[in-house]
Amino acid sequence: MQQAVDIPLKISQSAALLEVVHSAIGLVKSPVAITAMQVASRIWCLWGIVVPCAATVIPQGLLTAGQQAALGLPGWANINFITLMTAWACSEVIRYGFFALKEAFGTPPYFATWLRYTAFMVLYPLGVSSELTMAWRALPDIKARGLFSSTLPNSWNWGFDYHLVCVLVMATYIPGLPQLYGYMLTQRKKVLGGGAAKPKAKAA
Repeated sequence: MQQAVDIPLKISQSAALLEVVHSAIGLVKSPVAITAMQVASRIWCLWGIVVPCAATVIPQGLLTAGQQAALGLPGWANINFITLMTAWACSEVIRYGFFALKEAFGTPPYFATWLRYTAFMVLYPLGVSSELTMAWRALPDIKARGLFSSTLPNSWNWGFDYHLVCVLVMATYIPGLPQLYGYMLTQRKKVLGGGAAKPKAKAA
C-alpha cells in the first residue's frame, strides 16, 4: 500500500504549496493565513513525520494482527494510515472537483457545492486526528534517532531539538483546528445557509 501511494502522495501534497502562493498574489480569494495553516500541517506531517519515520508509522501493506504485534505496531496502525489517506484524498477530490466544475460551467452543480461546504465537517476532524496520531506514534522514534536534531557542543555552536519542535507543532493544532473549522462553518453558512439577508421588496 505504501508503495502504491508514495509518489502520487508526495507530488500532490507538495504541490499544495502553490495554493499559498496563489492566495498571496490574489489569484484566488482564500485567506493567506488560513490557507497557509492548512497546507503547512500537511507538509509537516508528510515530510516531517510520514516520510522520515515511515517504518514506524506506516504498515508495509495491510498486516495481520500477528504481523503487527511482531513488528511492534499497535492494532490501529492500519486504520490510522487508511483514515489519513482517506481524509486527504477525499478533501482534494471534492475541493478540486468543485473548482474544475466551477471553471467549466460557471456555476457548479448543487451536489458539488454541497459537498465542498459540508464534507469538511467530517474530513477535517478525521484528518487532524490522523495527523496527530501519526506524529504521536513517531515521537519515540524521532527522539531515539535524534532525527533532524543537533546537540551541543558542535562546530556551529547551535542546538536544535526536533522532538520538541514536533510536540510544539502538535500543540498548535489545539487553537488551529477551531479556527479553520469556524472559518469553514462561516463559509458554509454564506453559501448554503443564505448568508446575508435578502433585500426587502419595495412597497407598491
